[in-house]
Amino acid sequence: MSQTSLFYTIKKGDTLGNIARQNGTTVEELSKINGIKNPERIEAGQQIALKAEAVCGVACQLLDRDRNPIPGARMLFEYCGKKVEILSGSNGHITGILTESPEDVIKIFIARSDGSWKQITEVVSGWGNKLVTMVSPKVKISAKTMPHPMDKTGRPVPDTKDPNRKPITPPAHPKDSQAKGTLQGGDFGDGKGTKTEETQTKDGAPLIKVTKDQAALDFLEGYTGEKITEDDYEKAAKELGCEVEVIKAFAKVESGGRPGFDKINRPIILYERHVFSRNTNPKGKYNKTSPDLSSNIGYKLKKKGANLSSDELSLNYYSASSDQNYVRLAKAYMLDKNAALKACSWGKFQILGENYTICGYVSVDEFVKDHAKSERRQLAAFVQFVKSKKLQKHMKEKTWDKIAEGYNGKNYKKFKYDERIKSAYEALCKKN
Repeated sequence: MSQTSLFYTIKKGDTLGNIARQNGTTVEELSKINGIKNPERIEAGQQIALKAEAVCGVACQLLDRDRNPIPGARMLFEYCGKKVEILSGSNGHITGILTESPEDVIKIFIARSDGSWKQITEVVSGWGNKLVTMVSPKVKISAKTMPHPMDKTGRPVPDTKDPNRKPITPPAHPKDSQAKGTLQGGDFGDGKGTKTEETQTKDGAPLIKVTKDQAALDFLEGYTGEKITEDDYEKAAKELGCEVEVIKAFAKVESGGRPGFDKINRPIILYERHVFSRNTNPKGKYNKTSPDLSSNIGYKLKKKGANLSSDELSLNYYSASSDQNYVRLAKAYMLDKNAALKACSWGKFQILGENYTICGYVSVDEFVKDHAKSERRQLAAFVQFVKSKKLQKHMKEKTWDKIAEGYNGKNYKKFKYDERIKSAYEALCKKN
């Protein structure tokens, strides 16, 4: 069944009963999977799902701390009175979970080494097929332990240079017959991920080296440390023809009032997997192999206090650590450099990388390098962005809805950007 045949757009004169009969289902089923409380009240233009698989599917992906897939993990899912045990696939994927309604709760467990189960999260199926990404606080590596050299009495030989010690030859890797010292790749995309090297010390003791494939983010090297001064704000406000507090309100809302850089002098970022997906060639190139990094659906936002997996971002998205966002960026950077840089919102004013031309840059690389230099450069990019979008009039008149739509896009109401910018402005005015 095609994706389009799983949904139906209600037309004028339709009834839920007629729709059910025409599609071989029941009013009760349609009401359940679409969360329709009153079957007598449906509206023209409303899109409804015809089958549970259109909106009640749940997939999972297991990742380690460095966001490498965890294959072969024993998982248990409890939902709708069922208990289903599944092994994670080579990319850490688990699919095939289909609940009966969007309100169904799914409890997710992982097997401990002793065979017992540990519950790691509990999620609601929700309306619309979803991916639950679960990130372990540990890194998993694949390697063999080896016996320590023994002396004639059967005791371990001390870790000192012993001329009589005979080197131990590591066994062949269990996956193949490659010689010792060969790197064994992980299963991230085209062999990326944490790698192990089985070797030995100069005096014959076994040694396992673990290396990361972290991308070298060389654009971070130009940090100057220049902060935005009050004089800088005054000049920017004069150039845009608005009050200083309007500009500061943007900074307050976009970066939560934090500096434009984290503790190790990296510009603060928010990585967006749906933006990465639309900037690869072809679009969605990595959606199947790396859904944690590339998807048509953005990361889920959660309300304060909601019981979701630790990887899902809260409404105040800077509660997701800078490290977490940079690990995502580094992984995506290895797949497609330009798409990865375009997929992040950068600095104090959180301008999306794919808007680099609006800010007057010839490439996203130059845009990012400038944002990595200082807060003053971030302010300069913000001023150019506002001018290119022709928002000066709205900023001067403080028409918050027009400001939010121009800066944050058509979905600004969903996240109440207009209300938040207005509130931040009013708070700043009271403070002054």
